[in-house]
Amino acid sequence: MKKTASALLILAALFAGAAAQEPVDAVVAKVEDVPILKSEVDRQVELYRLTVPLSKVSEDSLRKMSLESLIETNLMMVRARSESLSVTDQEVEARLNMSIENMRAQFPTEEAFNAQLKEEGLTLAQLKDKHRQDARSQLLIQKLIDRTIRPKVGEPTAKEMEKFYESHKDSFPPEPERVDLSHILIIPKPGEQATRAFEGKVRQAMAALQEKKLSFATIAKRHSMDKRSASEGGDLGWVVKEDLFPEIREQIQKLRVGQVSDPIQSRAGIHFVRMMEKQGERMRLAHILLFPEPTEADIARAKRTANGLRTRATTGGEDFAKVAQTYSDDEETKGKGGSLGLVPVEAFSRYPEIKDELATMA
Repeated sequence: MKKTASALLILAALFAGAAAQEPVDAVVAKVEDVPILKSEVDRQVELYRLTVPLSKVSEDSLRKMSLESLIETNLMMVRARSESLSVTDQEVEARLNMSIENMRAQFPTEEAFNAQLKEEGLTLAQLKDKHRQDARSQLLIQKLIDRTIRPKVGEPTAKEMEKFYESHKDSFPPEPERVDLSHILIIPKPGEQATRAFEGKVRQAMAALQEKKLSFATIAKRHSMDKRSASEGGDLGWVVKEDLFPEIREQIQKLRVGQVSDPIQSRAGIHFVRMMEKQGERMRLAHILLFPEPTEADIARAKRTANGLRTRATTGGEDFAKVAQTYSDDEETKGKGGSLGLVPVEAFSRYPEIKDELATMA
């Protein structure tokens, strides 16, 4: 049987330090009086770890590569400022959206991507805020290249590219081992007990908001199930409407600053959204998120269903793709017979039980 899997370590590596206590930072280099901090190098190292096989590159080499990359970036930013180059907020948002889509592409489903965000204690808006300055820098550097370098450089010929590869192929990392996977996803459905508990939580949050004895931030800290934003009083930071679920986007259009929405149903659960500030197209929002949590009995029932489908698709002789099309809860892959495509084996480093299972199927 082919199992569900994805590059689940991507966001974990990107944000591994987010929840940890920040160490005292240190300046490790300067470019025209602009400091490069140790924390920036650490972050760049984490990014390199996503693309460079760890067994092939030492920690010292990764840190050297990271520092050199940051120095090059800062040098180009100095030049970009001297050229009076600028980018608009709209361009930054477009680049951010593209970057987020590239991150999403590392996951087999939208559910897997959202689950990893939840595990890391991040909302989509917070993820974008984290990378907003990087996106702006990338755009400025691209404009600098387009203005000062690209006009002087012709397109390489196929022969030139082949020659370059042959002379540098030892420096290219080896192609990671990949496996062609399909899966059937069974999501535990909240039963009657879980549903009653969820409805009770919604009533409690609504009552607290209607009483107005406590601030929205205090209520969010007490009731919201969004781990990251709850600790910040529900604060989601600055967003634009494209960052939001369509159903939320429609409901908050007419909210005034300080106003709280009625409960809004989205694919993530029930939201109470507060408009904190507005600046043109940008909004600073806070929310309380509530969703039903399956009980142990609900999870056990889902496991029995999954085991039954496994039997049907293996010893039962039924076609795996047809079983996936009929029963999988993964709306993105069920139409393709559950196919996840080629997935790097290294993606399962944080999930040894999946990696071990794949080894038995080789």
